[in-house]
Amino acid sequence: MSEGRPDLSIVIVTHNGCEMALRTLRSARASLGSLEAEWIVADSASTDGTPEAIEREFDDVEVLRVPNRGFAAGNNVGIAWAQGRYVLLLNPDVEVLEGSFAQLIAALDSRPDVGIASVVQRGSDGELQYSMRRFPSPGRDLGESLFAAHWPVFKSMQELETRSGLYRLETSADWVVGAFLCARAEAIASIGPMDERFFLYSEEIDWCLRAHQAGWDVRHLPVMTVTHHAGRRDRGDLMAQLAYSRSLFARKHHGTLGTLGIRGALAVGHLLRIGLRAPQALYKPAARERVGAEAKALRVLLGLGQPPLQAEPSARPASASATVLDEAR
Repeated sequence: MSEGRPDLSIVIVTHNGCEMALRTLRSARASLGSLEAEWIVADSASTDGTPEAIEREFDDVEVLRVPNRGFAAGNNVGIAWAQGRYVLLLNPDVEVLEGSFAQLIAALDSRPDVGIASVVQRGSDGELQYSMRRFPSPGRDLGESLFAAHWPVFKSMQELETRSGLYRLETSADWVVGAFLCARAEAIASIGPMDERFFLYSEEIDWCLRAHQAGWDVRHLPVMTVTHHAGRRDRGDLMAQLAYSRSLFARKHHGTLGTLGIRGALAVGHLLRIGLRAPQALYKPAARERVGAEAKALRVLLGLGQPPLQAEPSARPASASATVLDEAR
């Protein structure tokens, strides 16, 4: 605690998934170390009793009930409420494996140039998740569409940082996966909250880019290891949502030609994967489902379909969700 101010505000956005959210809170609370933390849950219209269950088990967690206006909007409610020197945006499907938040904050205190940081992330199976990424570009998206990860000489032509050895080292990155984002309060003040036009996906890419533009470093700090129980992204609705969010990011940051290049590169990837899986789809339900998901994403990229989730038309870029916050209070 610094001058009556908590060192860390931990913000968790929930939407159902009660048991996993409780596991996340228990794990995080057991990993504080010597820190005093502020706990904030922004519950986005859960229907399974998530906010009530959290309140029953944890009387020091501030549970804010807000409309479901997307992941970025939910985080913005927590950001606006937070009083800590640092604000951790923590997914409700993350558990701490190693290290403590006290170690993380000590590392950040000694690195005043770092505005946003993340840590080592592993999947439910224990495998390393490639949480360090390069910014999207037409070339990188085309590289991923053409399976650059399988061609060592072309590995830099993709967004994912797949050199596993780097994850054991402190490393600057373009952006880091949003399941675990720790931001310095001064950095948030200079770049603003998340852009609420991103209902789901790409909000962290935009936030990290704006941090770089404001002169802050974004860094991978291997002082902690967490398990991210990530769900499937190859469902039709989520793949289409991801395609829409990438298109929105491109329109915001890459101009007309860059947007066409990124959308075209992504479309090539979906077309290739549809073609490769189409024969199996004739007799394998899983392949048939994946082809359908790729097709939904392709339609969104071509302007022939709408994403399943969208922020309200009134959502402003990087707004502080003042109306939602008022309702929550």
